Amino acid sequence: MKPEPLDFTAYVGQLGTNCEWPMYSFDRPAYYLWQAIGQQLIAQGWTSDEVKTWLQSKHTRWALDMGLGDMLRALGKRYARQIPAADRLL
Repeated sequence: MKPEPLDFTAYVGQLGTNCEWPMYSFDRPAYYLWQAIGQQLIAQGWTSDEVKTWLQSKHTRWALDMGLGDMLRALGKRYARQIPAADRLL
């Protein structure tokens, strides 16, 4: 039987917190994601008020629960495969 994948969310946290794995740029991935979505919606003719309303709605959660979450997981795996073994800081 294949073991369950580890859930790293309990370990990962903001820089300077008391979590097990503080991250240097914890907020940055989310900032890039939502900024890119907002900019694309503006380019598609949405108003800034419409973008703000969408970003503050449950649509963001629904997006992450559906295809966007799958795309982000795949991107994370693809990027991890490119990290050279020399970057292991052991």
